[in-house]
Amino acid sequence: MGGLGSGRRRWRLGVEECRTLEVGELCDGGRWRSHPRGTVMWRTREGGELRAGLAYAIGSHRSVAGELFLFYRYRRGGVSHVPTHAIKLDCVPGERAYAFCPACRRRVRTLYAPLGAGLFACRRCYRLVYRRVHGEELLAYVQEVAAPALRALQALPQRSRRRARRRYVAAPPPALARELAQALPLGEAATRLWCLRLRAAGLSYRQIAVLLEFSKSSVARYCRAGPAGIDVQALLGERLDSRSLGPAPPDLADRRSLAAYLRAIDEQARRFGLYHHPLSESEERVVSFAGGATEA
Repeated sequence: MGGLGSGRRRWRLGVEECRTLEVGELCDGGRWRSHPRGTVMWRTREGGELRAGLAYAIGSHRSVAGELFLFYRYRRGGVSHVPTHAIKLDCVPGERAYAFCPACRRRVRTLYAPLGAGLFACRRCYRLVYRRVHGEELLAYVQEVAAPALRALQALPQRSRRRARRRYVAAPPPALARELAQALPLGEAATRLWCLRLRAAGLSYRQIAVLLEFSKSSVARYCRAGPAGIDVQALLGERLDSRSLGPAPPDLADRRSLAAYLRAIDEQARRFGLYHHPLSESEERVVSFAGGATEA
């Protein structure tokens, strides 16, 4: 519990993957009176290319006297006809301004528009979630990948004692053999770790050399060096590199293996967020007030 993939579902959009309309930027501090018109533009951070624009005006509606609305036209790429939408506002002098979501009428401060949507609405209507920041998610991923190798390293004895020939086991335990088959091919640091694990399980140098397809003299040298001969940083780097390659493709004739392979690919895609297009990393929002200053 609590590992990467738990909690917020990766297949639901996050708020950082949507364009936002901040009511406070447009209305707080009396701006709904002093600057009732303006534009909001979304540009690329590199190059400043315009991707979308929103022209807005704050005023009353003819059919609804005494109430304040934000009228906007949201133009984005590939859309020729741009309708005018209205959002009811709650603006009181000296207090924070709010908007009523046009879909559910909730009183909110921020409205969102996912990629492809032409209407701004609240987070609940679009079923958006808050995600952990990328640094925390990356740290959780590294910890998840590194944990099995670190546990195996900590479980090793400080030194492997020699056994009589008759006391060597014929094969490693089934669980350990399955884990080794899934870990192949091995890097240098992982090979050192597996030499020690197999030696601790009761295998001889010759048996280990056959399983790892390595020379017997190298296996003996790695075992004599013990855990101190393993570069932990290199070991973790090898595990991250192997995990980034994804699962190995199965025999296409085996439907069960193919189904398991597709599930693993889908899980990895969700884990890295490959189904989404985060806008916050590539765009910046620029607010311009008619006749006033510009705020980013």
